[in-house]
Amino acid sequence: QSHVSCIVEVTMIIAPSFSSAIANTATKATSCFVYGTLMSPEVLETLLGRVPTTIPKAILQHHSRHPVRGRVYPGVIPTPGSTAAVGVAPTTINTVEGVLLLGIEPLEMICLDYFEDEGVDYTRSNVQVGCC
Repeated sequence: QSHVSCIVEVTMIIAPSFSSAIANTATKATSCFVYGTLMSPEVLETLLGRVPTTIPKAILQHHSRHPVRGRVYPGVIPTPGSTAAVGVAPTTINTVEGVLLLGIEPLEMICLDYFEDEGVDYTRSNVQVGCC
């Protein structure tokens, strides 16, 4: 059995802050780390009209999932002090497991932004994700 290991810089859906979907739109296909509802092939098919190629069990280090006040879904935030802990092995407390979506086109990213209420419930951010 072979294992692929990689660290990639990707776009991620993360905690609240305001920004414009147009300003954040890539001009070419990109990869996107998702967790929660967007890990569902049925949800992706409904939103995008297809299920993108995925890398399962993508790991976002130095972040954690937390409840979002007044919402039924979680948010992801950086783990306090985790970036200072260089050389410390990540634990499940400061990692978030999700899926890496590959080949997301700019218009598809706008659909994901709209679904996730970009600028209200999350801000798109570049992060490094480990995958195996």
